This record gives sequence, structure tokens and C-alpha cells, in this order.
Amino acid sequence: MHNKYEQIEKIIVEKIYKEFLLKYEGNKSKFAKASFCSETTVRRVFRNKQRMTVDLLLRFCDALNIKITDLLNKIEY
Repeated sequence: MHNKYEQIEKIIVEKIYKEFLLKYEGNKSKFAKASFCSETTVRRVFRNKQRMTVDLLLRFCDALNIKITDLLNKIEY
């Protein structure tokens, strides 16, 4: 059951990463500043080495100017 939630988080991170590449052209430093977190955190989340909190998820959405509902749309759980 726990693995199911990790898979969902992985899908969400992949969606965030695609938006990040489009809007920040791969610049983790600028994205980290816009998300009010460290570049290390961004790198670790994108590599699935760190899990996201709801707070971090919301900050990523703000920095990308996307709605959290758009990220969660069409994810089966």
C-alpha cells in the first residue's frame, strides 16, 4: 500500500519536472529561489531522493504558476 503512494508522488514529481524544464529551462537555482527552498532540495526531489511535503508541493506549484489540481488531475489512486 505504501508503495502505491510513492508511485503517485513519482508521477507528480515527473509532472513538476516537465513544467520546470519549460519555465526555468533547467535552472535549478532560479527555481529554488522562486520556491523558497535550497537548490539541494530541488535536486533531491527531482532525483526521488527526498519526499515532498505538502508545503513544498504548494511552493513548487506557486513557482511554476500552476494549480495543484492540474497536477493531480488524471492520476488514478
